[in-house]
Amino acid sequence: MNPDLRAQLLSSIHADRLVIVCGAGLSMAPPSSLPAAWKVAEDCFENYRLSIDPDADLALRHDLEALAQTFVDADTLETVFIERLVPWNKFVRQPNPGHAAVADLLTTKAAIAALSANYDTLIERYAIDNGFDFQASIDGEDATVRAATQGPLLKFHGCSTIDRKATVWAPSQLDVPPISNRIQRSREWMTANLRQKDLLVVGFWSDWDYLNAVLGEVLAGIAPLSVTVFDPAPPENLQEKAPDLWNIANGEGVNFDHVQQSGADALDELRNAFSTNYIRRLLASGKQTYADIEGSEVDPEHLEVDDLDSEALYGLRRDAEGVPAGEPATRKHPINCEILGAFHLLLRKAGAAQTVFGYELNGRSIRVVNGAGVALNQLKARFAEAPALGSTDIIVAPGATDLSMPGNVVREGRVGDFVRPLSSGLWLSFETGRQELEV
Repeated sequence: MNPDLRAQLLSSIHADRLVIVCGAGLSMAPPSSLPAAWKVAEDCFENYRLSIDPDADLALRHDLEALAQTFVDADTLETVFIERLVPWNKFVRQPNPGHAAVADLLTTKAAIAALSANYDTLIERYAIDNGFDFQASIDGEDATVRAATQGPLLKFHGCSTIDRKATVWAPSQLDVPPISNRIQRSREWMTANLRQKDLLVVGFWSDWDYLNAVLGEVLAGIAPLSVTVFDPAPPENLQEKAPDLWNIANGEGVNFDHVQQSGADALDELRNAFSTNYIRRLLASGKQTYADIEGSEVDPEHLEVDDLDSEALYGLRRDAEGVPAGEPATRKHPINCEILGAFHLLLRKAGAAQTVFGYELNGRSIRVVNGAGVALNQLKARFAEAPALGSTDIIVAPGATDLSMPGNVVREGRVGDFVRPLSSGLWLSFETGRQELEV
């Protein structure tokens, strides 16, 4: 994406207006590589033909909607099609960078909500793998509850792990309870909470056409300020595959952008920009403390952030929150980082080189962790994370108080033991860190 569009999306985050809309195409990007609708239809059909009806109509082999409708008509959609024929195991894969971005932006509430037409749980899986108690919603009532702790992930069409039997596979299901009631509650919630927001739309121009129609129905009436679509397809293909979405995006007064780029790549790029801005603000928060210590202004070059990938930046944000690996970064903005930011600036002035974990200075690796309001020994015990700190020589925790006493009476273990090893390296406060590193 170009710099102007990136700035526009970051402005939406800053103004609490960003809503992410995810279609099935998001999960088709590697390494997730979930199947297209025609492939799911083929698997269901072959399973049905081999197990139940060898004379099944071959015209249904690649038509998922029509195939599902035959089971609706026979009143066996739940018991046979959903429970026995759908290859649910193929929806269990590794999250891709797009899933990671959505999960990160929701746990920090950088995005106020996400609407997903994906049955899979790859967004949820990334958040949970990073220690966040993330829960998806399947209607507006659930979304209201979730909004207290995260940006809601509303899966209005259904979810593979929440009421699986009520997932949407055929358009005729949309007018019958419980799905019709669920969609109505979702529409009411969106009308109340998502009007006049900025929509970032990815992955809706796959061959899961009926899901596009569901989204067009539930989005009707929210009157977005802007719609940004990331999809490699040309405009005429988008209009043909999802006409309701296209009409919303091109509605009167809507600022519309279409970028021919992978949705997963675009989301990762936005997450990277969000994290880079977070670290930049962290550094800027230490400017006054640095000036008080050094008696001079900060070199502007020391306020810049190196080009790191999104996972490395996520680790630095986690350190800025004072939480170890296995716990999530949850803040949209850095908090209580004046001392932390000043120590970063002191290291940079001394010539420390940025790394994915922190810095290298005079042949020693350094990690900087926010210790504001915490006893140093307790913070060290909390960071008993093998093997993430195994190669770190020095961990400085600006803001922490060094009480010089053991934080617990549990023996130190070794990697592989049931007792976790205490984090390696020399743990130092702001003052002792300056003395040790001569910064």
